[in-house]
Amino acid sequence: MKKLVSMLIILCMSLILGACGGGAQADADETVSESGEKIWKVAVLLPYIGDQSYYDAVEAGRKELDARDDVEATLIEIGLDQAQWESYFMDACESGYDLIVSGYADVEPTLYGVAEMYPDQLFFNFDYSNHVDLDNVYAVSYSSSELGYIAGTLSSLVTTSDMEKANADNKVGVVVGEDNDYMNDFIGSFCEVCTQMGTKVYISYPNTFEDPAKGKEQALAMYNEGVDIIWQVAGGTGLGVFEAAADADKYTIGVDSDQAASFAGQPQLAQTILTSMYKDCGSALIYAVEDLVNGEYPAGTTRTMGVAEGTLGLVENDQYLEMVPEDIRTQVSEAIEKLVNGEVEVYSVAADPDRWEEVKAAAMQE
Repeated sequence: MKKLVSMLIILCMSLILGACGGGAQADADETVSESGEKIWKVAVLLPYIGDQSYYDAVEAGRKELDARDDVEATLIEIGLDQAQWESYFMDACESGYDLIVSGYADVEPTLYGVAEMYPDQLFFNFDYSNHVDLDNVYAVSYSSSELGYIAGTLSSLVTTSDMEKANADNKVGVVVGEDNDYMNDFIGSFCEVCTQMGTKVYISYPNTFEDPAKGKEQALAMYNEGVDIIWQVAGGTGLGVFEAAADADKYTIGVDSDQAASFAGQPQLAQTILTSMYKDCGSALIYAVEDLVNGEYPAGTTRTMGVAEGTLGLVENDQYLEMVPEDIRTQVSEAIEKLVNGEVEVYSVAADPDRWEEVKAAAMQE
């Protein structure tokens, strides 16, 4: 009898210790700061960084979050082999992150596919094009057409000005990474405003975001046709546009971030960049994580951001102020103010793709 009682006591103690051990493990999974507050773990999955444009803007936001005491934001580079992406996302889901972040048209099918597999895991799509309505995903998009309107206004004013490198041909260019509605949404309004201002537009599609040599080749062809300013909307391929402008002694406009600052170590390239049209996905990431930390994460919803929200706009750095005449800057500021106040409706390829061929043909004067 005593033996039986002893065995029961040992069994009960084992169960109690096992339960305590399980609780200790659960607590260990939640990281806390020295003050005892929760540290929110965020995984940011990007194909690569170092493009000095789109993905680097997201990386800048991640670094800012990681510097906070209450956030641990980890970069996971998933490479360009799309067949491997799902495994990266699934590994992140199994690693105890509070939020998994990624975005852009190529990556988002994987994000949504894995989000369906892990309904209890929160996700943030920092730049959606084809959203899937899931309760655990918050996604944002941007009024890219607003950037095109600003860039087109500036380009037309520059090419018709008496600025040192402007000629009398009234020709501007745009190099676009890929020929699809998502990317053409950047340039639909660019084309329309240029047509309204009497400027001819040259358009090229390298169909890659990672080939500076191709970007340079296409940009040089434009400059040789009399174009004196090109807006690059091609990520890493845009490096070649800056190289072409340096060789041809012409102007450029950057994209996604302050690209003059990005190329500060290469002044021959930086000095070609009058300004950049920023699309700050990094700020959108910061806003999303702040909502998470504050217990207000809007999972299951979408949001469109634009110039009024401060995630899109024109970089007014020292170079812009020094290189662009005041009268042009004033007219550009007035155009931006009209956007913010809702006084102008810009053409969006995403909203009205059927008009795109007509708008493009008019801008290219075909």
